[in-house]
Amino acid sequence: MNLGSLLDFTYLSFIDACKHSLYPYLPKRRSIQSDRVHLEAAVSWLMKSIDKVDGNGSSKAYRILNGWMPPYPETSGYIIETLLNLQDHYGDGKFFQAASKIGDWEISIQLEHGGFVGREIGVLSRPVIFNTGMVLLGLNALFDRTREKRYLDAGIRAGQFLVECLDENGCFVRNLHDHLIHTYNVRAAWALIQLGLLSGSRDFIEAGRKNVEWSLGQQLENGYFLHNHFRKGQKALTHSIGYVMRGILEAYLLLGEKRYLDCLKKTADKFVAIYGIRRRLVSELDENWKEVSSHLCLTGYAQIALNLLKLFKITKEERYLNTALHLIDDVKLQQPLNRRSEYFGGIKGSFPVYGRYAPLQFPNWAAKFFIDALLLKIEVMRDYENSLIDKLSLGRQ
Repeated sequence: MNLGSLLDFTYLSFIDACKHSLYPYLPKRRSIQSDRVHLEAAVSWLMKSIDKVDGNGSSKAYRILNGWMPPYPETSGYIIETLLNLQDHYGDGKFFQAASKIGDWEISIQLEHGGFVGREIGVLSRPVIFNTGMVLLGLNALFDRTREKRYLDAGIRAGQFLVECLDENGCFVRNLHDHLIHTYNVRAAWALIQLGLLSGSRDFIEAGRKNVEWSLGQQLENGYFLHNHFRKGQKALTHSIGYVMRGILEAYLLLGEKRYLDCLKKTADKFVAIYGIRRRLVSELDENWKEVSSHLCLTGYAQIALNLLKLFKITKEERYLNTALHLIDDVKLQQPLNRRSEYFGGIKGSFPVYGRYAPLQFPNWAAKFFIDALLLKIEVMRDYENSLIDKLSLGRQ
């Protein structure tokens, strides 16, 4: 640790502590720039995280006291789709090149039985369900874009590994993170359904559907999901709830089961209500949606905003749009825009930066989900504004 890192830590911690203490009294929209400015800053940070590991994945995070971490197969896998979306948005081939290089790197580290290791490279040697599912999402995206067989072959091996981890009830019970059952593994079910549709295999689709059904069974009447914490002694985080919401939402979009949408809306409506009352979503929430932490998980903010924007596209219910826009603005407020900083454009794990979730770090998945949310916001707002203009034009005729 050098003097510069120590000064960064001291400065960020002091500023965040002040902001957090004064949060209810500060103007809500200070220092917010345009979507374009915040997007370009986040993209700059994400591409730096890839460059720092020579394009072989994306660095897990920038740690304020220790610098850049090794690549993380799990999040590098689902960053692939973000890079392909950035290619579509900017029309720049560098994003596709980065995505394909990460995909090839993922294939090179795939384990013999098809799974992918947990944690960052060099920490864990055993495969984990969730990590494998997230890499599968990236392989699916590359095969869908390129039709190159190596991505499908690697994806099928990963899919077979995931199917073998399911029990007869549709619960993932083998190769678990921290040896706990996790409802957020439904994102791996999304990857399986997607793989089944791409490969023409009903077995993958039905395996994914089975886990979605199990996941629905973990939802309480108030919209909360059980078995959705990362470690023993925790409650669900906005991050893990965001994961479950997205898995079920994508399963709905792929399979068209209305029950999935109804289930999703229960949770979304709870978030809309909580944010409307409290003007914040703390990181950790118990079964009654009571706050059990004081820090915010900025990744969870971006994920929930993304889910709400997708729900708005489906339902046209403006409460989802309004809450999503507020959540995105809240993340914007915490994004560093000083170009001289090593973490320019990144998104902190927690606000304050020393909070329990990914403390003193700028994780790559936080930037990824913020980029995803901004890209979708730009699309949704363009369509929404055009629809309003059309209505006004019709009203004048």
